[in-house]
Amino acid sequence: MNSTAASDSVRNHQVIAKRFCTEYPPGISRFFIGSSPSLAASIISHDYPAAGVMISINSLCDRKSNFDVGDWILDSGAFTEVARHGGYRHGVEQYFRQIKRWSVCGNLLIAVAQDWMCEPSVLKRTGLTVVEHQQLTIERYDQLMRLNPPVAVMPVLQGYWVSDYLKHLADYGARLSPGAWVGVGSVCRRNGNPEEIADILKAIKLLRSDLRLHGFGLKILALESAEVRALLYSTDSMAWSYPRKFQPVPEPEIPMAHNYQQKIAAVTNFVQKRVPKTAGAGNGQGRKPKWKSPTESVRLPKKYIPHLTQLAKEWESKEELLE
Repeated sequence: MNSTAASDSVRNHQVIAKRFCTEYPPGISRFFIGSSPSLAASIISHDYPAAGVMISINSLCDRKSNFDVGDWILDSGAFTEVARHGGYRHGVEQYFRQIKRWSVCGNLLIAVAQDWMCEPSVLKRTGLTVVEHQQLTIERYDQLMRLNPPVAVMPVLQGYWVSDYLKHLADYGARLSPGAWVGVGSVCRRNGNPEEIADILKAIKLLRSDLRLHGFGLKILALESAEVRALLYSTDSMAWSYPRKFQPVPEPEIPMAHNYQQKIAAVTNFVQKRVPKTAGAGNGQGRKPKWKSPTESVRLPKKYIPHLTQLAKEWESKEELLE
């Protein structure tokens, strides 16, 4: 998207309001359940099916044989590599070969680019800045795209503050084609504060309402927010497996995974029933701003502030009329 188009989309508030949610009904986003390759064929529940499976490249590096799977996403293993090892231990070309190797299994929808998370703990581990992590994320994306991978690649927006994500969005520029499926990183540690996640997603949508956003590692606590779900095209989680780490005798994995999908479905059904048909609080299109909340102090590039402030005022005015 060129700068003129981006500016027009910001000014055209009515268009943004109509396209603020994904093409899915408000509150409905595709859920991909985290899995090992050995469980991929049986982990999808028959009664409450997830949209597909998310499998980390780290679980495939030492594997030799193919595995059965339906629709799935290949994760780059960024958390393990960057947070635990301070950087990727393998180059982009090796990741490309892995994508090519495993693309023959099932229906690989997309492979996540090798991003660099921006949580303070991760920055402390690498000794780099948010800007440097953002640059490294785009560099790895560009290198991978030049190799012409056999499947689609999911670029990832990184940052910590809202302004960071907006800057990274601008840095990507025309790389993000209209309607691109784009990951939003560094949000999994914010599951306990859905409003922060919603603020990040909403800011991205303000500038690129066409993007289909994927939220990495979002648990039920975050997905209970109708606003968060309405702004997402898809999400994933491996949270169903965490309790097994603390059980003296771990429960069988498949029943636990199926039970988690049931919980996700229950959240979805609840949101569907309570979403109003008109714009307003509860459907992700008009949450009344809490001007005295910490979000008031979020740093933003000066050029965006007038547009975002004006749009927020319009939302609040519309909500007051509805009340």
